[in-house]
Amino acid sequence: MIVLFFWLTRRIFVIGRQAIALDRVFAGLMVQGIGLWISAQAFINMGVNLGVLPTKGLTLPLMSYGGSAILMNLIALAIVVRVDRETRALMRGGKG
Repeated sequence: MIVLFFWLTRRIFVIGRQAIALDRVFAGLMVQGIGLWISAQAFINMGVNLGVLPTKGLTLPLMSYGGSAILMNLIALAIVVRVDRETRALMRGGKG
């Protein structure tokens, strides 16, 4: 699980850097913020489960059922996918 969250976070930050490189600064920073949000939430949850951090009540992104938390994570990832799609279209020379 740790490796999967590391890979997901790394890929999100790469998408953000690509968007910034194509002069889509707001989209790139928004995606990087989403990556930071997901990685921080996963880090805190894993730390709580290991007994290293005090309990905070955060769910593990995309895994734990937390009411609206899973919905917000899916919406955030949908935004990341949309920015990635527009960035790839710009890199191919199309409209973004």
